[in-house]
Amino acid sequence: MKGLRYKIILAFAVGMIFALSLVKSVTVTVAWWNGERTAGAWEWLWIGILPVLVFVFFRYYSVFRPGCRACLPPEAEPNDHRMGPGTP
Repeated sequence: MKGLRYKIILAFAVGMIFALSLVKSVTVTVAWWNGERTAGAWEWLWIGILPVLVFVFFRYYSVFRPGCRACLPPEAEPNDHRMGPGTP
């Protein structure tokens, strides 16, 4: 039971680090794009890592990921929409 608790805490921490990194990267990139900030070494790091973070987001966390079933009705409960007309 303790191992499961640590895995949940670790998954939460990694998710929060990912989310905050994505927000920071977008913020720095937009500020640089608008000319509000000069691009130093750290800014180039955030600008360069933005495509990687966007790819990871769309590949693993988004509803646009392959195999996402978030918008589908549950399989266990048959309803009239999936059964079709004339099915008992």
